[in-house]
Amino acid sequence: MDAVSKSTTAPGNQPDILPLPTHISVADPLPLEPERPLPMECCDSGCDSCVHDVYADEVNHYRKLLCAWKERNPESAPS
Repeated sequence: MDAVSKSTTAPGNQPDILPLPTHISVADPLPLEPERPLPMECCDSGCDSCVHDVYADEVNHYRKLLCAWKERNPESAPS
């Protein structure tokens, strides 16, 4: 369904109408490296899910995402 609007131009003067894009590409952003926890974020009580363990898991996941991103974007891959 096409949108219809009233033209404010004088009769006989048609406004320039630009075609809508038929394909919009979605950017493939570089994955962001997780932030290292601050030393004071660990309570040193041996928690089952210590912030350092969670960070290590996030870094492993980030590295997998980065490898996949580099395969998709070889020309843009950081050194």
